[in-house]
Amino acid sequence: MKAFSKMTNRLGGFVLLLGFLVGGAWASSQSALAAPEKTVGSVENGGIKLTITNYAIKNYGQEMVLYYTVESTKGNLMDENGKGLLKNLEISIADNRLQGNDAEHKKISSQKYQGVVKVNMPQYIPATSNAAISTDAILNQKGQWTINFQIKK
Repeated sequence: MKAFSKMTNRLGGFVLLLGFLVGGAWASSQSALAAPEKTVGSVENGGIKLTITNYAIKNYGQEMVLYYTVESTKGNLMDENGKGLLKNLEISIADNRLQGNDAEHKKISSQKYQGVVKVNMPQYIPATSNAAISTDAILNQKGQWTINFQIKK
């Protein structure tokens, strides 16, 4: 009876482990654009609104992923066939100036895009840090968009 109980516990542990592995693989296969939306910060210039909808600290604190939307309040946005939407992207975290990578975006409508910016995190930052994202062009529109926000590791 004792051997049967031990085998049942091991089998249950194995099934639980298998469930975590399959669930983790499924979650990582989801699009990076699928983060839940909230508003971290927003700015509008020249009829184009840039909103940071969320962020995540990943890879054991080595990378930050910023989720954003770009919306036109005046007319249609021009698609540049897969090129990055945010040009000359600068990110600062805790007084460190970093280059962001406009990694992925998709067209939601003729007036809205969703995208993801990835940036390598500085090695040492406080648990709560001031951050900013800045760009001087979105698609083919020149301007100045800067959003200041706080991140928590």
